[in-house]
Amino acid sequence: MKHRAGFTLLEVLVALAVLAIAMSAIIRAATQSIETVSVLREQTFASWVALNQVNQLLLDAKPWSEEGSRAGKADLAGRAWRWEARFAKTEDPDLRRVVMTVRAGENGPELSKLMAFRATPPKEPPPAKPPNAAGQPPAPPTPKPAS
Repeated sequence: MKHRAGFTLLEVLVALAVLAIAMSAIIRAATQSIETVSVLREQTFASWVALNQVNQLLLDAKPWSEEGSRAGKADLAGRAWRWEARFAKTEDPDLRRVVMTVRAGENGPELSKLMAFRATPPKEPPPAKPPNAAGQPPAPPTPKPAS
């Protein structure tokens, strides 16, 4: 009998099985990568919403409440995001804390959480002494010599 060149059926089946296993692993890794990118994208947008809402609260002239919460919706990247701000006292009576949480929907998972602090504005500053006739600020008082 002559020996023919080529692969046997068994060799072809084994090669196909190895190829199928390798391809399924590659497809699984690619799918996980795509899912991770999607989650990271949502978390990034949620953190931007949290930063925007905290900055709006910090720029607001009204003082924060002692305790309580506010909630609302914000639009970013073509989506509506649900945010909630929880206010709380701190050990310092002049300092308030807010914890901002952001979700993709009404009952969705928490995607971002941000904590910020705000001090109460100081009371009226003492009146400044008017400058003298030369336009210079008044000189500090000189100490009296001890007698």
